[in-house]
Amino acid sequence: MILTPYGQPAEQIEKVMLLSMWAKHLGKSLENDDISRKMLFAGLGKPTYPINRHTIQAYKRYWNELETIANRWHDSSDLDNNECAIDYVDPYGDYQARILMAKAMSDWYDAEVTEKNILFTVGGIGGLRIIFEVLNSLYAKHSSYRVITPFPHYSAYTNNPHHTLHPVDVMREPGYQLTAKALEKSIQQALHLAENDGIYPKAVLICNPSNPLGTIINEEEFQKIADVLRQYPDLHIILDEAYAEMCFKELPSVIKIAPDLKTRTIILRSATKALSAAGERMAVILAFDEFIVSELVRQQITSYVHPPRSGQIAYAETMLNFSEEDRQAMSSYYKEKVEYVSGRLKKMGAAMECSEYQVEATFYVLGDFSDLMGMPIPMALEKVMNKRGLVQTGEELAYYLLFKASVMVAPLSYFGMAKDCGAIRITCSAKPNELEEMMNRLERQLFQARSIKNSFLVSEIQSEIEILEANDPLKKEISRALNEVQKVLPTCAGLKQQNSQLTHLLNRLENGIKQRNDLIDKENRYYIN
Repeated sequence: MILTPYGQPAEQIEKVMLLSMWAKHLGKSLENDDISRKMLFAGLGKPTYPINRHTIQAYKRYWNELETIANRWHDSSDLDNNECAIDYVDPYGDYQARILMAKAMSDWYDAEVTEKNILFTVGGIGGLRIIFEVLNSLYAKHSSYRVITPFPHYSAYTNNPHHTLHPVDVMREPGYQLTAKALEKSIQQALHLAENDGIYPKAVLICNPSNPLGTIINEEEFQKIADVLRQYPDLHIILDEAYAEMCFKELPSVIKIAPDLKTRTIILRSATKALSAAGERMAVILAFDEFIVSELVRQQITSYVHPPRSGQIAYAETMLNFSEEDRQAMSSYYKEKVEYVSGRLKKMGAAMECSEYQVEATFYVLGDFSDLMGMPIPMALEKVMNKRGLVQTGEELAYYLLFKASVMVAPLSYFGMAKDCGAIRITCSAKPNELEEMMNRLERQLFQARSIKNSFLVSEIQSEIEILEANDPLKKEISRALNEVQKVLPTCAGLKQQNSQLTHLLNRLENGIKQRNDLIDKENRYYIN
């Protein structure tokens, strides 16, 4: 059981946020102008591109108008007081903001979107919450229900206790891409399980672009996915497009590709990352079924009535004025950072196993740090995790890097993967010198771990060789091979290659000795008999 920085049990706290709490807590003692001693944050979605100018201008207009009205009232109390305060608005949202956002979304998707399809929410997580609450009200009265989604998935998808996430295992697919074939297989598996446990699938939830993978489903594959979804008309279709503006290639319009699926579709958009406005909690839901829209509004009223009116108009005006030049400028900014981190991971031998995997959007990159498994848990971390021994899980790996390297990254086990998964998600949004320092620290940790493993493997091989006679062919074979392997330059990636070859050699040696011993035992039994 992990503790908070203040010593309380933390099992009820969202795991990425708890990791962030610890990073900030440890970072306070490291505050320094020297970059080599700073805490480096790469575990949360942290935008660093400047906030969109249209957003700033819209906010300024909103507050300037109110300031003018307030000043007029103070100068002349004859003014109607009702104009001087910010009143509640229709829970659907400010009408003018909905009109503007509907126009912006119609242009974006090249499909009809009206103000009746628009519902502003308090951030992406707030939007997810009311979507899940609608599904809960429809399907969780007597039991749970399944939501089919690609794994790994956005960590907040697990926040709803009333549904069960059913995986589409995209990590087995080329490029870690969602395919129609994989989706249909998952739906069939979910239906088969439901025959036994009564937990039926009710929705397909697709994050496109993917968080944490950074991949995009192309138009051709989405057409095939649409064909699959047509076969299951009872499934709601939820598209989480929180990173739609942060694409390095074209993002297909699903409601244009498959207009017949439009009434089943709920789309979630967010200003959190793309507009660099995480703290303003601006998001919008697009829904095209009147009943679903009314249910979303009902759930929103019970949660927070409606989001701030200033944010509604600011978000709507920004999206109406958001140009292709805006998108390209922001995408280029993050793409350069993503490519740097991806290149460093490849150079240090920490790229993901699938060579077809490419980041096509967002500012996230996955890296394979499974070589840190088996490293001793630092003493300072033992008290936090209430555990001694070796790093055995993705969570322990992330905290190991936090305490040993002062780098916050997010383990892929927080995104639905197995507890012992050694992959991590790295946020590539920091300044170039900070990204370089972060990758240097991560490389040093990998180099140290691989060096320890290298020494262990060489020692084991040499110990096994000692058993063999001097003229034994196996001894000569392994000795020659060991000399060749050790000629590889001891870089971080070179050590990974060496360790793979040394592991193969050790297995070859142990199997050879075992076969020889088995043969001797067999001969001895023959002579005894």
